[in-house]
Order: sequence, then structure tokens, then C-alpha cells
Amino acid sequence: MCVASTRTSLLARSGFLGAVGAAALPLLASAAADAAPAAPLVVPTGLSAANARAARIAARSPLVRSLHMQIVALAGSVGDATLRADVVDLLARPRASYQAMYPTSQSRVALRDALAREGFIAADAPVAGLFPPVGADGIAQPFWSTPGSDTNGHHSYPGGLCAHELFNARMGMQFAQTYDRQYFGGRANVDPDVAIAAALYHDIMKTVVFQYREDGTFLEELSIGDTGGHHCLSGAEAILRGRDARFVTVLLSAHAAPSLGDERKVVTWARAAAMIAGVDPVAFGLVKRTPDGFGLAALPPVEAFVNHLSDHDYVLTIQAAHHVRPALAAIAPSLGIAAAETNWWRLRACSEHSEIALYEALTRGGDAFKVLLTRESS
Repeated sequence: MCVASTRTSLLARSGFLGAVGAAALPLLASAAADAAPAAPLVVPTGLSAANARAARIAARSPLVRSLHMQIVALAGSVGDATLRADVVDLLARPRASYQAMYPTSQSRVALRDALAREGFIAADAPVAGLFPPVGADGIAQPFWSTPGSDTNGHHSYPGGLCAHELFNARMGMQFAQTYDRQYFGGRANVDPDVAIAAALYHDIMKTVVFQYREDGTFLEELSIGDTGGHHCLSGAEAILRGRDARFVTVLLSAHAAPSLGDERKVVTWARAAAMIAGVDPVAFGLVKRTPDGFGLAALPPVEAFVNHLSDHDYVLTIQAAHHVRPALAAIAPSLGIAAAETNWWRLRACSEHSEIALYEALTRGGDAFKVLLTRESS
């Protein structure tokens, strides 16, 4: 939803103040969440033993509780009522709806083979990569305890996805507002609702593909269209939940801007997501046929580029992860951590502090890193 419903000037005092107030709502919501005490997180029943252990770690972390409350507040600031309800529900109950469309092993193999014929996945790709285990309700684990990436990637700890998506949504909101100020005279041409919602939506199937193992590592993610499988699975989820082609295009632009030769990547992901969701990508309005294959059905909107730009906190967080992980392994014995528990202790330490805070302590040198770790809650 745009702040102003028309392109009229915002120089009139009432119009200007109304626009500024509406644009500030997401910021005010986040500020209120920052100030309020974090609500408790309840570990649901029916999780696997490892997913439940991770959820208990996240639920005990004041940092994760605070981040979760802030992200729910930001989702609640979306002005479009239908989109807001969808995103809020998605965060509360991150279901893999597509799995219900393939109830038998034969139908799941058939999907794997269809994706392979189009070159989206390897011919021998494991079917389990498309269909990781979920509960009867389609939920594998809470959004708030899911890691943000694979075992060796960014935000790879309970609550990491919450941190990653909150950062991205805030950046998307800021990019939208900056484009509006600089290029559109302050008018709300870039839809802040889409900027926030797409950032919160596009990684949601990480709740399915990055489940915890008993040793504290994660399930291996299947690559679809030469990117992490969660990306296309999240696109399929958006289609099944009634999001339109424009929104799905924005969502699928997170991993590559649909320009400068990379449009073909977004087209590939759109076709794969549509196949998983059981829809024709041309009829749905995602892509069109061209003399040499497929292209996007329409010019990608500015929000697609905003979503791509907002998904870049990995630039720092991967750096942090690659230095924090060995530092934690090196210091664990001196803190009395048994070798068999090192992975889980790392998950707990990062959930308590975040890899960014731990990395910053490393950059200060001296005893800062160890001092920060000794503050970890028991």
C-alpha cells in the first residue's frame, strides 16, 4: 500500500505530515518493540528432538526474544490488510504447503524428475531434498528458532533467520524510502508494504530445509536453479498462498537483480517455483515465451531491485561466521566444553550474542571475546 493514493504534491502541510507519519510507522513499531519487554517464546510439541533442542536454546535467549518481537511488530506495520495477515501468519506458522500437493512417493519422484528434465536440479537429486520431514501441519520448526543459513554459512544458529530477515526487512524499508526521497520528490512510489513483506517472505522455507541434526549440524540443502533450494520453495509457497506474479517476481529477485544478464536467473527460479506450486508460469503471469526461451512477463518493478539490495547483510555476517566459528572451537576446551557438545555450545553462544557481536569482540582483541562469552546465560 502506498502512503499517498495519488501523485499530488506533498508540499501541503496536512499531506506532508500525513505522509511522513505513515512512512514512520514501521520505524515507530520497531522502536516500540525495542523498548518493550520481550514476550516469552513457547516451544511447540511434536518437533524432532534436535529441532526441539534448538527451539529451547532460542526461547531462552533474550536477544532472540527481542528480535522476534521486533519482526512481528514490523510485519504488523504492513498497511495492506491482506498482505499483512498473510505475512503475520507465515511467521507464526511457517508451513510447507507445497508438500501436501505430493502425498505419495510416486508423486514426489515425479516432481523431482520433472524439475530434472528442465535442468533445474540434478537428475540424481535426492527426493528428500525437495521434501524434508515436516509435521502433519506442514511445519518443521518455529520461524524464531530456525538458522539463517547452512552449517557453515551466515546466521547459522537458533534465531539466526529471525535476525537475518529483520535486518533485510528494515533495509528494504530504508531503500524504498530513500528511492522515494531522491527520485520521486518524496512521493511513495516504491511500495513499502512489498519491500517489507518480500524481505520477510523470501527465506521462509529455510524453516524446512535447515533443520537441526542430533550433532548440532543441519540438513543438507538441495540446489534448485543453481541457488539454495529454499529460494524457489519460498516462491512456490507465495504462489500457493495467493500472492500475485508481481510479488513473486519481487521475492525471487532477492538472489539476483533481474537485469544486466541476471534476468535469466530470476526467470529460471520463477519457472521452478511455478512447477513446484503446480501452476503454468506463463498463464500465471510470471514469464513469457521468447524466441530463445523465456523472459519475465513484464518489466521488473523497482521493488524487485530493492529486495535484492536488502538481502546483503551476508557480506558482513559470512565474514563474521568464518572467523567466529574457529575462535569458538579454539576457546571451548578452556571453558570446559566437552568435544561432543561443541557444536551445540556454538549454537547457544551465537544465539545468545549473535555472530556480529562476537566478531566485533574479536576485532577488539585482548580478552574481549572471552569476556563476552562468559556473560552467556546458563
